[in-house]
Amino acid sequence: MSTAPKGAVRSVRARSARSRFDANLAALRRVYSRFDADARARTMERLQAMRGLALPANTKLPIYYECLLFLRAYPANANMLRLAVSELRRVSTRLRTDTRRHPALVEQLGMPYVSAVRRYSHDCVRRLMEHPHCTVTFEEFFDSTRSLNDVLRLTLPTLERSTTDLDCSSSELFDALGVPPTRRLRFVIAELSRLDAAPFIKDELYNALGVLVRVTPTSARFSTAFNELTGPAPFFHHERLSVFDSRVLMNSTLPAARSFSSDERAHTVGIIRDTMTLTGRETDPATYLDARSLRVFDLERGTSIAVYGMHHERQLALESYVGFTAFKNGMPVSYGGAWVFGERADFGMNIFEPYRGGESGYLMCQLLRVYRQLFRVRYFEVDAHQFGLDNPEGIATGAFWFYYRYGFRPTSATLRSLARREKARLVALPGARSTRTTLLALAESSVALNFGGPVPITLSSVTSRVTRMIRREYGSDRVAAERDCMARFLASTHHTMPRDADQRAALAELAILARALGVIDAGSTRLLWAMVSAKPTDVYCYQELLLEFLRLPAPGLTPSA
Repeated sequence: MSTAPKGAVRSVRARSARSRFDANLAALRRVYSRFDADARARTMERLQAMRGLALPANTKLPIYYECLLFLRAYPANANMLRLAVSELRRVSTRLRTDTRRHPALVEQLGMPYVSAVRRYSHDCVRRLMEHPHCTVTFEEFFDSTRSLNDVLRLTLPTLERSTTDLDCSSSELFDALGVPPTRRLRFVIAELSRLDAAPFIKDELYNALGVLVRVTPTSARFSTAFNELTGPAPFFHHERLSVFDSRVLMNSTLPAARSFSSDERAHTVGIIRDTMTLTGRETDPATYLDARSLRVFDLERGTSIAVYGMHHERQLALESYVGFTAFKNGMPVSYGGAWVFGERADFGMNIFEPYRGGESGYLMCQLLRVYRQLFRVRYFEVDAHQFGLDNPEGIATGAFWFYYRYGFRPTSATLRSLARREKARLVALPGARSTRTTLLALAESSVALNFGGPVPITLSSVTSRVTRMIRREYGSDRVAAERDCMARFLASTHHTMPRDADQRAALAELAILARALGVIDAGSTRLLWAMVSAKPTDVYCYQELLLEFLRLPAPGLTPSA
C-alpha cells in the first residue's frame, strides 16, 4: 500500500490550518466592530476558535492584528479584553521568533518586531537613536533636493570644508571623511545638530537630503499593541454611543487633569511620540512637545485626552498650536490639534485606521470639550480638506455630514442654504445619500461650530495690519521695524531687553503687534509685557492673557458680525 510523502502530508495540514484561520478571520471581521449582544457573542466565539490556530506570517496577520487592536480599545467585557491582549501577545511572539522578513505586513500598523523604512524629521531621528526599544539605521538618500556636499559645506569644521569641493558622491564623501557605513546616520544627525539654534534652517537642510531610515523594534513595547497609557479601570462597551446631546457634553465641566511625577510625565511624553513614530506620522506638537505643557484628562467611557504645546522656538506667532492624543482604554486611537487664537480655534482630528468603527463622534465632542474649557474657545473651524476638498476618501464617506451632525455649519451663507436643503431631502428620503457633486460643492468652504456671539477675529486680520504698518512706516524693512518697535515698546513699559532668547523672540512679535495696532495705554502694554514672559513657558497662561488683550477696544480688533 502506497503512502503519501511526509512533506506532502505536512503541506496538506498547513493548507487546512490556513483555511480554518482564514474562515474564522472572515467571520470575525463581519462582527468585531458591531456592538449588539449577538455580534459580541459571535466575536468571542471566533476569538476562542482562533486562539488554538497557528498564526500565519502573511497578509492575513495584519488584518487579524487590526481586529485585535479595536477589541483592545472597545472590549465588551473583561473576558474579551483578556483574550484580545493574549492574542496580541501571541502575535508578538510569532513575529519575534520568525526571523524571516515580513514584506507583506503593513508598516503603518506598527506591529511588534516589524521594521519599517520611513522618513522622519531630524529631531525625531535623533530621539529614536537613543530609544531603548528600537534601533535606527541609515537606509539611503531618497528624492534629495540638495547633495550631501551642499549641506556639509555649511556645517563641517573650517579645516575640513575643502573636502566638499571634490564634487564626489555621498558615499565617496563619507569615505573621504572617514565615516564608516555603521556611523553615517549618527554623523549626519550630529552635523545638522550644529544648527539647533536655527531650527527651521536645520529642518530645511535635513529635509532636502531626503534621509530614509530603517526603524527596527527590539522589544514588543515599541509597537502599537503595547504602546499604551495606563489609567482608570477599563470601560466595557455594551453599545456604541451614537445618540447623545453633544452641546451638553461639550459644556460639561472637565475633571481635574492627572497629577504626574516627573518620571510619569516623561513616560507619557514617550507614549505620545511613539504613537506617531509607529504609524509613520509626525506632527509638530508631538515631535517638539514641551513636557511642561502636558495635560491628561480622564473622561467618561474609557476616554483619556492628552493635550500639549510645543517648545517656544517651534511655536507659532501669536496663536498657539496645541496638539492632542486621544486614548480609549489606554490605546491611542486619534491624534490632531487645534490652532488656538483667542476665542477661536482651527481644529483637525484623525482617527487611526484600526479604530474607525468606534465612537468617533463621541470622541470628537470630548476633544472639543477639552479645548473649549481649557482655552475658553467658543468658535471652532474645520478646514474643508478634512471632509472632502482634495480628499477623495472624505467625499466617498460623506464626512461632511459627520461634522454637520455635531453642530458644524458651512462658513459660506450659500453653502449653509445648500446644506439645509440637502439635509431636508435626506430626512424625507430614508436611505438616500448625497451625490458626489453635492458633497464636492459642500467642500468648497470650511465648517464652523459657534457656541454663541459674533465670529471672533482671525489671525490673518491682525497680521495683515502688521504687514501694512511695516510697509508704511519702515518701507518694508523688517529688520528696522523689529529693532525700532522693540525699542519703543521697552521705553513705554520701562523695561530692559530680556536676557532670555525665547523672551526676546516673543518681545519681537508683540512689540510689532503693539505698533501695528497703535497700542499705547498702560493697561494694554502691561498685558503685552506679561505675554512676553508667558509665551515661551506657559501656553495656558499666555492664552488667558491673549483673551484679555483681544477683548480690549484696540483699533481693528472688532469681531465679525
